[in-house]
Amino acid sequence: MLAVLAAAAPAVAVLAAALSGAAPTTPADATPAALVDPRAGGLAVGLGEWSVAPEANAIRPGRVTFVARNGGRLVHGLRIKQETRRHGGDRFEARTIVLRPGRTARLTVVLPPGVYSLECFVEGHDDLGMERRFEVRADAPLVRTAPARAAAPRATISGFAFRPATITVKVGTTVRWTNRDDAPHTVTAASGSFTSAELRRGGVYARRFAAAGTYAYLCALHPGMKGRVVVRR
Repeated sequence: MLAVLAAAAPAVAVLAAALSGAAPTTPADATPAALVDPRAGGLAVGLGEWSVAPEANAIRPGRVTFVARNGGRLVHGLRIKQETRRHGGDRFEARTIVLRPGRTARLTVVLPPGVYSLECFVEGHDDLGMERRFEVRADAPLVRTAPARAAAPRATISGFAFRPATITVKVGTTVRWTNRDDAPHTVTAASGSFTSAELRRGGVYARRFAAAGTYAYLCALHPGMKGRVVVRR
């Protein structure tokens, strides 16, 4: 029987909601990345129109804290549901609270091996694409973490967040963003001074920063996604 590590209402797990929104900040000089268990420190799951983006599609059995962040324009919420062919009996289900844009919630559960669905529980959102198959198995691979310091002025768009959220570079540096999400995104200056086209998965946008200053930017499709480039002399 599946255990939920929190006081629970019937059929759903109770969670701790962390009302914060920004991805971690990281400066830009090099250190190697490492392979880690994606459960360590919490498994990030990005929600937005119209995709669910976990940082890993398979994890090892045991305790895990899902850290769900709404990077979209609309309200969303994460539901974890066990897929089973058995008729009758209880099927495991746990969910977060409803998340307004930019909000984050944590949900801690214990998952044995099996196949699950990660989906948005807001009515109709799963039919629009906000559903993903998720496996729990003993041989699930470790993942490569983002380096503590980026080897080059590059950012990844993943899990409905810019990673790192802050990049610090010198005047004249070109910064490149790559979209790793299934959902499209943009890199758009908050001031309107620059913008990319819509970046599909694998799409890259590059911009040279010729003047010192702090450049705040966001995704025009999902305004809860924010970042900044700090340019120094």
